[in-house]
Amino acid sequence: MPINTKLYIENYLKIKDKNSRIIPFILNEPQQELYNKIKELKKEHKPVRILILKARQMGFSTLTEAILFKEVATNFNVNAGIITHEAKATNNLFAMSKLYYDNLPEPMKPAIRNRNAQELFFNNENNTGLNSKITCMTAGDGAGRSGTYNFLHLSEFAFWSGDKKEAYISLMQTVPNNENSMVIIESTANGYEYFKELWDMAVRGESDFVPFFIGWNKLKEYAMPYTGFKLTEEEADLQKKYNVTLDQLEWRRWCIRNNCGGDIEIFKQEYPINPEEAFLSSGSCFFNKENIINRINELKETPIKGEFVYDYDRNTDKITNIKFQTHENGFISLFIKPQRYFPYVIGGDTSRRR
Repeated sequence: MPINTKLYIENYLKIKDKNSRIIPFILNEPQQELYNKIKELKKEHKPVRILILKARQMGFSTLTEAILFKEVATNFNVNAGIITHEAKATNNLFAMSKLYYDNLPEPMKPAIRNRNAQELFFNNENNTGLNSKITCMTAGDGAGRSGTYNFLHLSEFAFWSGDKKEAYISLMQTVPNNENSMVIIESTANGYEYFKELWDMAVRGESDFVPFFIGWNKLKEYAMPYTGFKLTEEEADLQKKYNVTLDQLEWRRWCIRNNCGGDIEIFKQEYPINPEEAFLSSGSCFFNKENIINRINELKETPIKGEFVYDYDRNTDKITNIKFQTHENGFISLFIKPQRYFPYVIGGDTSRRR
């Protein structure tokens, strides 16, 4: 009989909270939304493929590790791989899995054969145990590419060193394409690089990955008692567009002052409220980022997708018969048709890769 994952997590797993207390793992609001998305894909008998663009301290890594731990600790012959961007993060996530195991009720603890700095291997001396394991690795030097995984978690992918595209392609070959598999890729934004390319592909429906974003305003703990300050134009706009409460705006001001050195751009980078803000705030941009984001938010209509087609004469090096051809996967989005004999200008920001 299948084990209910949420009941298992909230009844048997424990985490260390921000006050260093060991407490039961009760899902917060963003974690519950991610759990619901995974549950939805499971009900549709689809492989779970989710790309998470995140703000700080939402707890998505904690939930992902909990789901992977439950699957490995309750099933035979399954492997989970966790790969992070740096050794410190690898140690932190592995410590999380060890904490889950150490605080399980004794009758629920599977026999453990190996518990080193990077692996929990559930089996017994007679090799009649679960024969399942969790392996934690740091990106680089082919990490994880020689394994086979039922569950794979790629953490802070935008900050991996080396060729991220090559690493992604290699790692995806290690996971079977069936309804019992899961791949979670999560990261804060790091400007316009390969994680952004994967995100855009997912948004356009060009991959099976589901794009998942939760703004900072969805976490209830990000609020403080309102002290009566007068709202700025930007704060009033946040209220209108995202139903941000006065208590949340109080916390936002506190966080900008104390956690972000008074720099609102750093706040938007660490705590974005929409995907566009996440990528623009974390990149190097010549144009005014706030104006770009505001303009994007104004474009509510569903665009016409397509691309330009034309005839090209190689002998004369001339282009003729230029036409816009609609196509659902076109890389050009047309929100308003251009007016004839109306002057237009165009600007481009080549950005800067880190």
